[in-house]
Amino acid sequence: MSLSNYTEAALGEPWSTPATSQAEEPTVESALEKEKIIKDILSLCDGLRGLLVRVTEVEADNEKLAKDNEMLSVYIDNLTRNSVVAAGTKR
Repeated sequence: MSLSNYTEAALGEPWSTPATSQAEEPTVESALEKEKIIKDILSLCDGLRGLLVRVTEVEADNEKLAKDNEMLSVYIDNLTRNSVVAAGTKR
């Protein structure tokens, strides 16, 4: 089988564009739909920014509370040790 058996029409030109596929003109409806989608995306981005700020605040509060809990734990341990020592010396 040789290449001469293939016609140019059968091979086609992959770089050429078909004559029937023309870019559609944007309609008013499609432009309004795109505008609405863009507004929705921007609104969602603002919402995400707000959530990120809130998450950052909550993480900072959580870290502060964890440090406070650690300090209270050390304080309670010290009180417990002191009360055991004090109870032992009263005997």
